[in-house]
Amino acid sequence: MMQANKYRNNGTVQVTSSYDLGMTRSQSERTMTFSENLKKFRKARGLTQPQVWGPSSIAKSSYTSYEAGSQMPSADKVVELAKVLGVTTDELLLAEEEMTVSEDLRPILKRFDSLPPEIRNQARIALKGVLFGFEQEALR
Repeated sequence: MMQANKYRNNGTVQVTSSYDLGMTRSQSERTMTFSENLKKFRKARGLTQPQVWGPSSIAKSSYTSYEAGSQMPSADKVVELAKVLGVTTDELLLAEEEMTVSEDLRPILKRFDSLPPEIRNQARIALKGVLFGFEQEALR
């Protein structure tokens, strides 16, 4: 059965895929992916832990638990960390293989991106409707 993205009431991000493509990850795997990505981007930018937790307004103990993989930050903290590190929230939350676009979709997405903004929004709405129809059909 398909699942939509879920967010716990306490604000902690829990990412699940709408489609089971063999890439479904457990919460502990998500936490470790986040931990690894956080460390990777911090080190790639030559930053120390305090240089990240300070501007992010995150307590030292919380930040070190994120990097250790023992705790997942709330959604607002993920946004703040992404801003400080100069990356997207997807880059922090997702594993590398989850961020790739299949070769058959690449030219379609390029065409979509080349649309004027007002038409792109209409196309996005139409595409969501088409996908929703296919998802509903798959549930039957």
